Amino acid sequence: MRIAARFKKGEQVRFVSHLDVQRMFQRSFRRAGIPVAYSQGFNPHPLTSFATALSVGCSSDAEWIDVKLDRDMSLTEFSMKLNSALPNGFFVCEAIEVGDNTPSLSVLMSAAEYRVLVNADTPENAADLKTVLDELICGAITVTKRGKGGEKEVDIAPQILKATVLSACETSCILDVVGMLNASGGLNMELFMKALTDRWPHVKSYAVHRMNIFSDDGRILPKKPI
Repeated sequence: MRIAARFKKGEQVRFVSHLDVQRMFQRSFRRAGIPVAYSQGFNPHPLTSFATALSVGCSSDAEWIDVKLDRDMSLTEFSMKLNSALPNGFFVCEAIEVGDNTPSLSVLMSAAEYRVLVNADTPENAADLKTVLDELICGAITVTKRGKGGEKEVDIAPQILKATVLSACETSCILDVVGMLNASGGLNMELFMKALTDRWPHVKSYAVHRMNIFSDDGRILPKKPI
């Protein structure tokens, strides 16, 4: 049996790294008595995988894990047992049975939606954010990206599908950003916010929350609305 489960990563655990999340789930599966299947060979490992990693410092309502079990169990039992073993800040919201021939979640995903809470230095500057954001996404957005080969200049504008200001109240603004996300990469929200703050230096702080991961077909992940 194969299960795809969506889980939340709360504000209180947003600085837990992806590697630590992987280890935490393995321990939680054992504590919960979930019959996770293991690979064959000299060094067996649990047959689990994540759709994608979440950047450290971000929270989320839409993290996905793919789990292969060595026997069938009800989806309700799976969620209840796993939630009883997960630490505070993590919670399984839904579980879906997936056919063995279904591609991996990382192959299916195509985009992600983020909500960004931006705190400005004054209410007057907060009111100007929409204009600055609209100007930012109208042309190329060249940023410096660090990789294994060193630093290079990249244009992240093609990775942005939508970026709007949902609301502005006093010094707080909420942005809705939808960016590309696939197995080879996607919109880096840290680079996006760096580009925004370079143009608009009135950001006192910001927090990024992933709302959804989308696919093109909607078979498991929600269908991309764009």
